[in-house]
Amino acid sequence: MSAGTAPAPNVAAVSGHTIAGVPGRFVLDARANHLVTDSRFGPGESIQAGELLLSALASCAMANFEANATELELPLAGIRVEASHARGSEDPTRYDFTRVTITTSGVDQAAADILCERFVATCPIYNTIRRGSGIELTVLAS
Repeated sequence: MSAGTAPAPNVAAVSGHTIAGVPGRFVLDARANHLVTDSRFGPGESIQAGELLLSALASCAMANFEANATELELPLAGIRVEASHARGSEDPTRYDFTRVTITTSGVDQAAADILCERFVATCPIYNTIRRGSGIELTVLAS
């Protein structure tokens, strides 16, 4: 894809560039949005790549739960997601684990479980991680 060319339908695209004089600091561009990030070897002030991965997972979970609750007419009042992972202890090119806890409010555990099943069945971020290094998912209704 050349600069200025729109991505094909169903294709997400992000570009990035370095900042002169600031090793380990980058700017990411997604459509008209811009985000400053740091490598784990950089200044450490901005969100890092692994945190971006967890952020994408959390965002997808919340969007998925919310949309499915609306479709199923469930009284979902709120969603909280906590996601974490650990860089591989034996192989630093992988994560030893990825953990996700989704806490819902306004629905009971049975409804939260239905929303979880739909999330697991449709989220490409969750399933890519699960198939790669495995992923643990916990859903809680409060």
